[in-house]
Amino acid sequence: MAPVAILIGCLLIALLAGIMVVAKQQTRLFDEAQKRLAADSVKSQQTGLLRTAIDYGTWEDVGIRIVQHAVYDWADDHVGLSVQRTFGIDAVFILLPDGRTTYAYRNGERVSLAVERAFGQGLTPLVSKARSLPVGEAVAGNVAFEGEPALAAVTPVEMVNQSPDQPLPLLIFAQQLDGALLESLSQTYSLPALRLNPDTPAVRTTVPVETLDGATLSHMEWTGSALGMGLVKVALPIWIILALACSVGGYLMRGRIDAASKLLSIGEWRVRHDALTGLPNRVHLAERLEQACGRLAQGGQGFALFYLDLDGFKAVNDTHGHDAGDQVLRTVAQRIRAHLEPSDLGARLGGDEFAVLLLPASLPSFVEARATTLMNAISQPIRLDSGVEVDIGATIGVTLAPQDAGSPEDLLHGADKALYEGKRAGKRRISFAHRLRPRATAA
Repeated sequence: MAPVAILIGCLLIALLAGIMVVAKQQTRLFDEAQKRLAADSVKSQQTGLLRTAIDYGTWEDVGIRIVQHAVYDWADDHVGLSVQRTFGIDAVFILLPDGRTTYAYRNGERVSLAVERAFGQGLTPLVSKARSLPVGEAVAGNVAFEGEPALAAVTPVEMVNQSPDQPLPLLIFAQQLDGALLESLSQTYSLPALRLNPDTPAVRTTVPVETLDGATLSHMEWTGSALGMGLVKVALPIWIILALACSVGGYLMRGRIDAASKLLSIGEWRVRHDALTGLPNRVHLAERLEQACGRLAQGGQGFALFYLDLDGFKAVNDTHGHDAGDQVLRTVAQRIRAHLEPSDLGARLGGDEFAVLLLPASLPSFVEARATTLMNAISQPIRLDSGVEVDIGATIGVTLAPQDAGSPEDLLHGADKALYEGKRAGKRRISFAHRLRPRATAA
């Protein structure tokens, strides 16, 4: 009897050790997924800031009224105050080619503040890179602004009738990583109690806030979820019961293990799906894109990527409130899901941005037809719970693999750029990456 008891004891100890190992691994995987989400949250915010900078940098009035004629009252109303109220941008600067600051607007008022005094680490590489860019392009990154971490975008200012060999002024937008922005990112990306820590964090759920040249400004940290402890809490009673009554332990174990498996499945689902719409999220899309590109490299079929941005969503959110905005996002997600084939993937990337992966899809005519059908479906009026009917549209940027690119990063970048060009061309349209014409350079 003693050898049997020893054997059972060893099996019980091995089982408990296995449960703890699996629980720890599940928690680690969930933490890694959250770290990717945290990094993506900052990149997404930088992308929005970059687009806004390009919009204002290509506005001829900015160069004419501010740089050439120094009409600073106009600049306050149409640039400084406008971007603060609409996009939450905290500061606007215009830097002349000789390094002088010709205009500075911060926290609701024009100030006499030089760029080199306002910014610390991170801005120099952005400015250096922006000076080599043409009008209509920009660079974004993390910087130190007035001693605190912030996001910044730098873009050349379009100057009318200026010789192409003359350097251009630069427009600089800055948005502080303050409590309000962190709270917004926390809710959007399900990162509880998201905060900044200037010191080396002791918690496991953290990502560095780094400048373009690799300097660490601070760390973003949040309250991690001990997802694996759910498995321990479910499995430990089983282990105790099994230790006390091995004769009936097998029967009791089955139900609890099923519950633990379900808990693990729910945790994995949450990591790869958007909580509001139920669609796959950016992490899931990246995994599928990686798989599709891998198959393509081995001779597989081509595919298409749609990058969607809703037209008119901000007006609904501002006019009818966030609950109405959430209802619109859920409705759009339902319409996207209704137009997917079994092999396709629809995802919400954050905010009012979505993506669709068509697998397979090689003919541009087929892809355009699918995109048109999807755009028309999304553009149908939406009746809110309040009874009000709202009108939402969509602009779609499209890349084809392998025609446009063969890597996930290049496909996403190409679709995003095509989307931006579609927005500039008038919204509610489909823009293919391979149809974009390079910007003309003055002779």
